[in-house]
Amino acid sequence: MRSRNVLAAIATAAATMGLAACGGGGDSTDSTFGDASASDLEGQSIKVLMPYKMPESILKDFTDETGVDVDYETAGWDSVASKLVTANQAGTYIADVTEFDWSWTGQFGGNGWYEPLQDALDPAVLDDLGGTKDSFTADDNLYAACYANDFKISLYNKAMFEKAGISEFPQTFDELGDAYDKIKSSGAADYPLTMPMAATEGSVTPWYLLTLAMGGELFDEDWNPVFNDPDSGGYKALQWQVDAINKGWVSPGSVSLDDGPALERFTGGAAASAISAGPGNLTEANDPDTSAIAGDAEAALVPGEDGPGASFGLQEGFGIPVTAESKDAAAAFIDFVLKPENQELMYTEGGFLPCGKTALDSLASKNKIEGGDVISQEFDQIAPLFPQGAPKWYSQFSSEAQGLLNAAYKGDMTVQEALDQLAERATDLVESSS
Repeated sequence: MRSRNVLAAIATAAATMGLAACGGGGDSTDSTFGDASASDLEGQSIKVLMPYKMPESILKDFTDETGVDVDYETAGWDSVASKLVTANQAGTYIADVTEFDWSWTGQFGGNGWYEPLQDALDPAVLDDLGGTKDSFTADDNLYAACYANDFKISLYNKAMFEKAGISEFPQTFDELGDAYDKIKSSGAADYPLTMPMAATEGSVTPWYLLTLAMGGELFDEDWNPVFNDPDSGGYKALQWQVDAINKGWVSPGSVSLDDGPALERFTGGAAASAISAGPGNLTEANDPDTSAIAGDAEAALVPGEDGPGASFGLQEGFGIPVTAESKDAAAAFIDFVLKPENQELMYTEGGFLPCGKTALDSLASKNKIEGGDVISQEFDQIAPLFPQGAPKWYSQFSSEAQGLLNAAYKGDMTVQEALDQLAERATDLVESSS
């Protein structure tokens, strides 16, 4: 639904222009909004700018309940991202509620472009959002509230696994390796695992996931890179990926595949599992109109070292710019949309997987989410990719990682060489941004 390459170019341009120094007013945040009464809100209006449509019934119900009119505008994800950077850098009004991607937390929050929301939203809403808040938190400030919960799960083809005598998806990486060997020897699949390994953003994501699943982090609390230590989760993750090629678990051609074509190997029946996928991919894999394995795809928890490992999300949220003109009404809008019943409606009519645990569990109990039990369990395994919040230089770091990881996959560099170079470049990014 979105292009990371466009955002990377925007973020790089922003860093070059020194937007942290000339941004839209980091001292102008308003910590007093969010407690207006219903009578105070009546008659107000807000503008909402998002990349996706929202069920009209939610907008109508919000206006009926609060008396606040909503001008809801949509544009493509890349267009919204560009408009927000331009307007916020200039300190000009663009909307009262906007899209806020998880990867913007350091740039948008750190530049003082968005209002902290931890004291502005309903505590019950905030509590229900659970670990999804971590993706939008930096310096103890919550800059957005999650509405679209895209987090990582694993998928597998139960027919292929059963042909190899395996009844369920393994919970540890050691067990998973044994399973892949059995699948190969059984003839169920020549290359049982599909994974994107091209020099793209979509191919860096599995390394992030495996780093967390293996008990690691990318940086310590002082932004020192820790992934190049041979005992770290990041090092083990990349070594596991390189081993997957050398052991024939992954096709050698994967080094040129992005996430879309890599998933097609699973839905096309060439691979038995996709270790880094999303809930929406499960629906796609079991759709007979789009998949050759419809009915055989199952969801599984991401494996770990001693049992299921951590996962992480690529969430999208609602944010309130500091230039917003109707902040109380904006906060009321976010509270309203994130009510559990409205999150359920957002999913059934719009396809947005709930960020709130109440709505997610409710949909799972009603069998309205395919793989609902696994998805609900995986929700509890979500950990932040960056506990301090995504840094301003995230896009530059990702760009560096893409080429270096790909070089390791191809055998042009050792795991140690690739990660040492990435650590060196990450250190330069940290120092240049301080």
